[in-house]
Amino acid sequence: MAANTYRPSPTALLNPCADPIFKILFTDESNEAHQALTCFLSDILEKKVTDVVLQPNELSGEAASDKQSEFDINCKVDGKIANIEIQGKNDDQSYGKRVEYHVAHVLNHYTPKGTDWDEIPQVFQISVMNFVFDKRTERSINHYIFRNDEGRAISETLNVIMMELPKIRSVDDDITRLTNAQMWGKFFLYAPLEEKADYIQKLTEANGGIKMAFTVLKRSVRMR
Repeated sequence: MAANTYRPSPTALLNPCADPIFKILFTDESNEAHQALTCFLSDILEKKVTDVVLQPNELSGEAASDKQSEFDINCKVDGKIANIEIQGKNDDQSYGKRVEYHVAHVLNHYTPKGTDWDEIPQVFQISVMNFVFDKRTERSINHYIFRNDEGRAISETLNVIMMELPKIRSVDDDITRLTNAQMWGKFFLYAPLEEKADYIQKLTEANGGIKMAFTVLKRSVRMR
């Protein structure tokens, strides 16, 4: 992709892996963007969600000296909290620390003083990554929670979900064999590639949320 542009050619779709386009895709003030976000969350969480409300993307620390958090997308989802990030590289190989900090910061921010322990919300940090993070598994989408050494979870309050796009690129393109979440990965990868236009059309026919996302990209013709 040429410098200073969000599409590889004047007639191509915008690249959803570019940070500002990823944000537009899911937070544009349109019904299509809202539906796309709702469907993406349903597919990545593997559970139908209905009530999705965008929240401020910047969370302050408890003190002025605390490290701040600025998110790509932050939202409440059926009483839970979800932070969604698009990430192009693993600076200093420290992305794992970054997502742990973010998910803990979100939990702290959305748990008011006096909240009963049984009312503390689940929080999710969802990362779409254009690099391989976990080389120990071929799985393209991985869900991490606190577990003991025998594999038992503590409470599943803190959740990290990572979609690794290079692994999804390696998965067969046969749509009938893809999970809904993997379809989104293919969409993120192939949307700006004009030679993949027919494949993108098939994705929109197979996944209603991707159809809405495609509509948002098609409408955003003025971005460069």
